[in-house]
Amino acid sequence: MVLGVKEGDVEVNVSIRSIVKKVMFILFIAYTAVVIYATLIRENEHVYGKAMNLDLFSTIRLMWDSGNIMLTLTNILGNIVMFAPLGMFIPLFMKWFDGFIQVFTTGFLISFLIEILQYKLTERVFDIDDIFLNTLGTFIGWVIIKILYWVKNVLKARFKKR
Repeated sequence: MVLGVKEGDVEVNVSIRSIVKKVMFILFIAYTAVVIYATLIRENEHVYGKAMNLDLFSTIRLMWDSGNIMLTLTNILGNIVMFAPLGMFIPLFMKWFDGFIQVFTTGFLISFLIEILQYKLTERVFDIDDIFLNTLGTFIGWVIIKILYWVKNVLKARFKKR
């Protein structure tokens, strides 16, 4: 059904699919705006000027050693959760670009670009830990979308058998 009018199955699927794609695109734009705001615009009270961390896990160790568990968890989970949607959006929008290597590389490169922009344009740190956590988040998002695709295909196959 499209707008309350019953039509052929093909047209219904195309119409519903096009609506879903438009909604997903709007969500992607909103997601992109949130990431730009969080990484390049919003003030960060835990940063005290430009710096560069190229020692993997040193920022995480520093936070952990400070005893501020909430700051440590917020940093780790925030970086992972912020990039998980990217790992979902890439396969949704670009079916031909949904392999592990493509998604992993895209997550890495976007995170790397953000870190460079943070260092050059703001008083923030270029942090290899953030790149690692963001890329991990992209990978987790990709795994989630692959699981959802698998569940969808299993359910579709089960209902076709009936």
